[in-house]
Amino acid sequence: MTNASPAPTPPVTPPPVVSVRDLRITFPTLEGPLTAVDGLSFELSPGGALGIVGESGSGKSAASLALMGLHRATNATVTGDITVAGVDVSRADDATVRAMRGNDIAMVFQDPMSALHPQYTIGNQIVEAYRTHRRSASAAQARQRAIDVLDRVGIPHPATRINAYPHEFSGGMKQRVLIAMGLVCEPKVLLADEPTTALDVTVQAQILDLLEDLRTDTGMALILVSHDLGVVAGSTEDIIVMREGCEVESGDVRQVLKSPEHPYTRDLLDAVPRLDLSRQERLARLRTERSRARESGTGSAHVTPAPHPSPRGPVDAEPLVRVENLRRRFRVRGGLFGRASHFYAVDGVSLQVHRGESLGIVGESGSGKSTLSRMITRLLPPTDGRIIFDGHDITHSSERALRPLRRDMQIIFQNPYSSLNPRRTVGDIVGAGLRVQGNRDSRAVKRQVKELLERVGLEPDHYDRFPHAFSGGQRQRIAIARALILNPKLVICDEPVSALDVSTQEQVLRLLAELQDDLDLTLIFVAHDLAVVRQVSDRVVVMRQGRVVESGDGDAVYDTPEHPYTRQLLAAVPVLDPEEAHERRVERQRLREAVGDEGVAS
Repeated sequence: MTNASPAPTPPVTPPPVVSVRDLRITFPTLEGPLTAVDGLSFELSPGGALGIVGESGSGKSAASLALMGLHRATNATVTGDITVAGVDVSRADDATVRAMRGNDIAMVFQDPMSALHPQYTIGNQIVEAYRTHRRSASAAQARQRAIDVLDRVGIPHPATRINAYPHEFSGGMKQRVLIAMGLVCEPKVLLADEPTTALDVTVQAQILDLLEDLRTDTGMALILVSHDLGVVAGSTEDIIVMREGCEVESGDVRQVLKSPEHPYTRDLLDAVPRLDLSRQERLARLRTERSRARESGTGSAHVTPAPHPSPRGPVDAEPLVRVENLRRRFRVRGGLFGRASHFYAVDGVSLQVHRGESLGIVGESGSGKSTLSRMITRLLPPTDGRIIFDGHDITHSSERALRPLRRDMQIIFQNPYSSLNPRRTVGDIVGAGLRVQGNRDSRAVKRQVKELLERVGLEPDHYDRFPHAFSGGQRQRIAIARALILNPKLVICDEPVSALDVSTQEQVLRLLAELQDDLDLTLIFVAHDLAVVRQVSDRVVVMRQGRVVESGDGDAVYDTPEHPYTRQLLAAVPVLDPEEAHERRVERQRLREAVGDEGVAS
């Protein structure tokens, strides 16, 4: 008689490293309790990766802070069960939660400059984090551990750079330092809250690649919080989509992004700028939607579209803007005893912008694109070269001579809150240009401002409100209204949507396209996001280290890039297909090995 073989032992499933059950977070406000998170539940396995996405105000950051027990020092009411690495955060005392932070779960915040102390060296801050949890470690051991993690996150010459201060690092490098600080105690969970929002696409790609490598090598679990579905597509395995504090959809990231079930998820996907959509295709879709809206009675009655030919403006006509061999030199201090040196932020740039067209200028931080835009508007004087605006040589014009031309050139800045005076009402802010240009009829100014507020999608009754009463997207609409109040011939948009959610970003880009259609505006659109620039630009200029490395028709530059740097930028743009994201990660690695992390060899 043959004995039956024993049944195979089923694999042991490890307990989740993070478990959240029915999480609710409520904040007291003057209008009554505000529920920021309402009944959120999820689990995360060891070594897994979860993306939490949603617009500002969706509750994703509030939920992530609850995992660290960071609502304890606030007036928030937190209910539900939260377990992290075996610690019941909901019921643990303060000492236990403090011991958990940085040791079992670490957090990488959005703004590294706010998270790093400017008066202490990078090394001191990492050593402090390490010795807080490893009290038996000597100073020498802690320093060596700090050097090791800096090297692990890709900081060059870590034994030397450990003595540097935060201001001596670029934005991407500071973010790497924050990741190093989070990794120094080898946590079981790394919580990254919008870690790449303010970074260039290439630096963003490097940070996301780094997080993926660290997760693979160390086995830590990752929670990636973002408003950008493209960011989480290639870096997570599961996804939760949040709206107004609630989960509206969740599951495998490939399934959710490929076949979303909830309309809100579909709206977020539609709002993501796409590299494969040409400007002409986008404009055609926009005009079709506007026509349907007018036919159904839901469109704006005051809009009278005037479709432009393609390309806009006759190329043989006198350009509105002509820049010839423009250069801008800055003096760099050499330290306490070092000699000062000079560098050129813009070095020999020549370009033309024709009436009614949109020119996109792209490049990483430090490429000179913002310096160039400020010189074109003469907010910065050039060191060399010529600037011709509307037939006038304004290269060396005095401020008095420039004043009549100021109404014809306006600029929209990146951060609307810092560019809007918080002590003045929206009506005062938008109408200031009219008053500066000599219009003393207060009733006429108020009427014109209200009409323009309505035109940019705000309520005329918002005239007497202050900037703090508006969302980020609404504040950017106010900044757009301020730029348009004088009917300018040229509007320069300097990173106008980089700090906005993708849905709000889509609304602002759509508004700019409509305004250009209706008002025949000439736009210079400055950005580091190539997908955004493609949506708004007829022609594209690619800048690197103060020089133009490639320029031409927008579709040609995107579809058949000639310069390796342009190809490197395009390879860094996030995509919504996880498989394609993996292929791009491999391609980025190949490009970095070929040209180095610091850029493209000349």
